[in-house]
Amino acid sequence: MSNSPAQIIDEKGGPAAFASKVGKRPGAVRAWKHRNTLPREAWPEIIQAFPDLTLERLIAVEAAQAALAPRSAA
Repeated sequence: MSNSPAQIIDEKGGPAAFASKVGKRPGAVRAWKHRNTLPREAWPEIIQAFPDLTLERLIAVEAAQAALAPRSAA
């Protein structure tokens, strides 16, 4: 199982294939991969296009990414 959004995009055929399946522009998905994120507003399309990417899995991937992110000083 992929642990990051970039890995998920690659696992699903790369930015162009992923974009085609979720109805987004390839450039947008390339930006997601570069930022290593799957935007929440795209989750419904992602879940519909890839049934193995459940809401629970997307939440877990997002949480794992948040745990890796550097914390800013307040």
